[in-house]
Formats: sequence, C-alpha cells, structure tokens
Amino acid sequence: MKILIILKRWIGGVGGGVKNISKELRKLGHDVDIIAREEDLGLMNLKGSVLKLRKEIKKRMKEKNYDSIYTQDWSIAFPLIFPYPIFWKKHFCMFHGKPQGKPKKISYIIGKLLGRKMLVMTPELKRMFPKANLNYCGVSLEQFKPLKEKREYFGWIEKGTEIITKEKIEEISKKLKLPLLIAKGFTHEEMNSKFYSKCKIFLSLPPSCAGFQASWLEAMAAGVPIVIGNNNGAGEVQPFDKIPLGKENDADFIINCIKNAKKKDYIAWIKEHDFSWNRHAKRLIEIFRK
Repeated sequence: MKILIILKRWIGGVGGGVKNISKELRKLGHDVDIIAREEDLGLMNLKGSVLKLRKEIKKRMKEKNYDSIYTQDWSIAFPLIFPYPIFWKKHFCMFHGKPQGKPKKISYIIGKLLGRKMLVMTPELKRMFPKANLNYCGVSLEQFKPLKEKREYFGWIEKGTEIITKEKIEEISKKLKLPLLIAKGFTHEEMNSKFYSKCKIFLSLPPSCAGFQASWLEAMAAGVPIVIGNNNGAGEVQPFDKIPLGKENDADFIINCIKNAKKKDYIAWIKEHDFSWNRHAKRLIEIFRK
C-alpha cells in the first residue's frame, strides 16, 4: 500500500509513535510518506492550515495516488472534511487523546462523522466512540531495554500535563531518600540510556485527557523495577500499580504505594500481550483494507 501520514509536529509522543509506525509499515513492504504540518508546511494552527493543507494533500495525491491517508488528531482530519470532504474513502484518523476546552465539540463531531474510519489508543476513547477501531500503542524492545547501569533514582518526566506537581514529586523523593531524576529536554532516542536505565522507580500521573501514555511502556521495557501510574490513558489495561483518583498529590499515600508495589516481570507482560509496533502496524493495514 501507498500511505500518507499527516501529523501536527515531530516533537512529542505522537511524533515518536509515527516514527515507529512508519518503520514497521516499511518493513512490511508498504510505501510511507509523512507530512509534519508545522515543520514541513510552516502551518502552526488549524485556522491557517485548512486551505493550505487541503491544497498540499491534493497535490500529493495527484502525484502519487495514495491508497490511504492517515491523519493524527482531529485538527489534522478537519481540513480533509470541511468545508466538504476530500478523499473520503481513503481517509482514516487516529485520536490519541481526549480533547479539552473549545475544540471538544468539534472533535466529537469529527469522530462521529468518521465512524469506523476512526482509530483510538485508549479504552476511554473507545467507549466515547464505539464504532472506532482500538489499536494500542507499541514499544520497541530494541530501543528500550535494560542496560548495565546503577539504578539509584526516582524518575519523573516534566511534561506540563502531569496531575502531580513538581513540588510534590520533590517531597516524595526526599521522603524516599532517593535522588530525583527529571527527564526534560532529552530526545526520544536518548531516553533509554540517559533516563530509564538509571531509574529505580518511575512515576507518571497523566490527566484524564491523556493519550496512550507511552512512557509507561518504555519504562517497563527498559527494566525499571517499579512503575507507578494511574488509570488514565491506557493505564487501566497495564500491569503496574496505580494511584486512585483524588490521591494524585497525597505524598504519603504514593510513598506507601511505592513501598508495597508488587514485583512484576513487565517485559514478559509486554511480550505476552504483544504491545509491539509490528502488531500495531499489521492491525493498521487490516483496518485500511476493510
């Protein structure tokens, strides 16, 4: 198949996911081209992108006649649907997380219009859009794996979207008597060697609007002994210990949870449940071919 993937930007979890998905699709023999709206076209918002993105897609379709157009996010799908749909039969869209604020109503309309042409990565989004195809994120066990590093840190990623505050993270670190290692500014390729491999504990508490939350899978694949999360994103289907709603900034509760965390073979769980990009890519092709 000839596939055109369109995303907002390369920076962030969606960009990392697209890199892995395209790699696996190419291994399976598919021809994949990618447009990053911001980096490639210089279009920084939805309002200014509708006509220009439509024009770019029409141009590329004329040149290559793609079998599938795969947009990442409702705001990238919007220009292909309004003011009237283009390439409707070939267009599929992945919703990574639950939109908040003003875009919520528009995204819901787009999701309903897409129906079975929509894909989601979290159980909550599947409940919101029953017709959508659920296709969980994967992790590369070649990229994220245990290294011979001394694990001596309490690890946290500073994203700006975490429910737990940085001050509370620092308090937990002090009470555990475990130095804090904050991931900020690392590239996706650096995360295994510079962050996960040094962590004895990794904690991430995303909000209810979170996407899959790939960092949990990455930490588990990298061999972090204790991973703590919550039920947001795809947390409810993963094996780590979870902080319940309302306890996200209760330092003593979280410390108790960490101290009583049950040891699990996370890597074996990932393999058993096939949270791989290869499985994700194969499922993607199945959906396109339907």
